[in-house]
Amino acid sequence: MTDSVMNETTHQADTIGEDLVDPATSPDKLVPVSEAIRYRKRAQAAEQQLEALHGELDTARTRLSEADQTIVGLERQQKVDALLTEADVIDLETARLLTEQAVSTMDEADVELAVKDLRRHKPYLFRRRQSRAASAMAPNIDSLDHNPTEQAAEKATLSGDRRDLLRYLRLRRQQ
Repeated sequence: MTDSVMNETTHQADTIGEDLVDPATSPDKLVPVSEAIRYRKRAQAAEQQLEALHGELDTARTRLSEADQTIVGLERQQKVDALLTEADVIDLETARLLTEQAVSTMDEADVELAVKDLRRHKPYLFRRRQSRAASAMAPNIDSLDHNPTEQAAEKATLSGDRRDLLRYLRLRRQQ
């Protein structure tokens, strides 16, 4: 009998304790352990997902800055090519490299100034510009004294045209 009495008193003590602490009114709401574990797992998964998204954002920002740098470089290259073509360049690749090198050493990138400077210091990269009045006129009488090979050589030198150079080489070979 003592066992049944003890069980009954233990049960009464449990119910009295429950009456004293109401989970709805207590400041520390108690949550079942299984639900707390589930919340903890969800929070950890959300934190991992947040870290992954931050990593993706950093990657996207890096790619964006690289793309911006590429665009700026391509726009500058296009401007260099246009200015060099306008200046009648013979060897575009060499002139582009020299211009890019000059622009990279400048405090403020000025492509036009770099092309003008390149034309002044390395004129052999550019075709000589002939005045329209000279090309419309008859050849000088002094040039008639030269033989055709010398005339072809002079014309090839002044024009920089491949056809003139080939004509000169054919005439030279015939001699």
